[in-house]
Order: sequence, then C-alpha cells, then structure tokens
Amino acid sequence: MLKKGILLVNRIEENFRNQLLINSGVQRSCEVSDLNYLKNSFIPKKNWRPITDSEFKKVVTNNFSNPFHKTIAIGNIPKDIVSTIHKLELSNCKSLFDIDSTLRSKEKSITELNNKLEIFLGTKSSIPKFRFHRITKGQPNHETTTFHFINKEFVRYTGLHIDESRIFTPYSAYKSDNRISINISEESRCLFYVNLSLRQISNLIKNTEITASNIVEKFFEQNPNYPIIRLEIKPYQYYIAPTDNFIHDGSTLGNKKHDITIVYTGIFDKY
Repeated sequence: MLKKGILLVNRIEENFRNQLLINSGVQRSCEVSDLNYLKNSFIPKKNWRPITDSEFKKVVTNNFSNPFHKTIAIGNIPKDIVSTIHKLELSNCKSLFDIDSTLRSKEKSITELNNKLEIFLGTKSSIPKFRFHRITKGQPNHETTTFHFINKEFVRYTGLHIDESRIFTPYSAYKSDNRISINISEESRCLFYVNLSLRQISNLIKNTEITASNIVEKFFEQNPNYPIIRLEIKPYQYYIAPTDNFIHDGSTLGNKKHDITIVYTGIFDKY
C-alpha cells in the first residue's frame, strides 16, 4: 500500500494531475528488457494508470516550506530562458555527438543562458548555494536513462537507483544536497520514483544489514509491489529532487528525439 513520505510540490497548476501516473511495482530488468542492465537491477512495471484521490493526497502537498530533503517540486522555467534556449538550435543536431560542438559554436547564447539561469536559480535557493553539474544527453525511447561506464568503454544501465553524490548511510542521506533538472528537449521525459525517503525504506526492510549500496535491491526484493510514481516533465519544465535520498530514474520511452537536460546541484529549497 502507498505510504506518505517524499512529497511533491506543484508549481505548474494547470492540468498538473494529468502528468502523474502510478503502477503496481517493479520487475527485474533481466526478465523484461533488451537493454544491458547491471545485475540485480529493477525497472517499473508498465501497468500505469491515473492516480486516485486518496493516492494523490499521499503524494502531493501544498506546503511550500516542506524540508528540501523530503520534497520533489515541478514547475516551468521563465519564458525569457526558453527563448535563449531556442537560440542554441539544438533541434538541428542529428546525433548526440553534435550537441557539444553546437554548444561550443553558440558562445554568446551560452553566456546569456548562464546569466539568466543564475538569476532564476537564485530564486530557488534561500542560501543561495548551487553549482552547474552537467548537461545530460540521452537516447530517445529508452525505458530508463541512467547508465554507468565500466572499464571506460562498456555501458550498463542502472535501473531504479539512488545517487551517491557523497558517502552516506541510509540514515544520513537526508543531509545531502538536492538538485534541479531542466528539460530543454522538444519532448517530455519522465521521472520514475518511490515516494519514500531512505530512512523510511530502511525501516521497511527486515532481517538484513542495509547500506547505501544494497538498499535499492533489498527493498525491491522484499517489496516488489510497492507502487512507482511516474511524473511527466514537459519541455522547459524543471524538477527539484533529493536524488541521494529517494529511489528514482528517468525515462524517454516513446520519444523520437534526443533527451537533453541541464542539471545544477546544491540546496534548492524555494520550490
């Protein structure tokens, strides 16, 4: 049964509920996917459905002062930033390899974008404390998007996971920073997540020692039917999330164009 835990703050308002779906849990990636996954990884089942009223109340909050380590937020970036992103003409890139060279050729627009993002991100951090992390580039039509290089050449997808931006235990993960991810693609992407903090998840796992490295595997082995939330992130929308402190992954399933996001890390507590 769905529990109350990590809460979602909505800054979109119009038709927001249409961007939320829920399913009945996970399945082992090796049993259902053609992608090359890490051993003992899990991905969501595909039986997505609309969220019910009672589930919605457990997932969404109107409390804009909820602690950032227990909050996901979604919103739209300002229109002037969207206009600057259009100047980059990333839609003209034929492959992922073209993106970096295209960005290098747009130095003036990149400087303009950086300046505007600094101002916008300053409104999302009360300290303010944040730094550019990276521009992520992904293939379309992938069930999950996060992968690791092995021996600098071999790629395996992680499936649902937690980030490990620093060394922590499941009981200290809440001390990590969070991040903002901005979809600058022409298509929607999705965030899959379990709406529980690592501390909550640890308390649900029985008869085994839990670490940051095994908590995802152990949780899903014992709770394969715990629902996964699917949050659609439309073009030029952002999400803020404590990615060290909850299980998640991205998805581009059904898309036809490259997936591009701008990511900053820090403390984003003004949703």
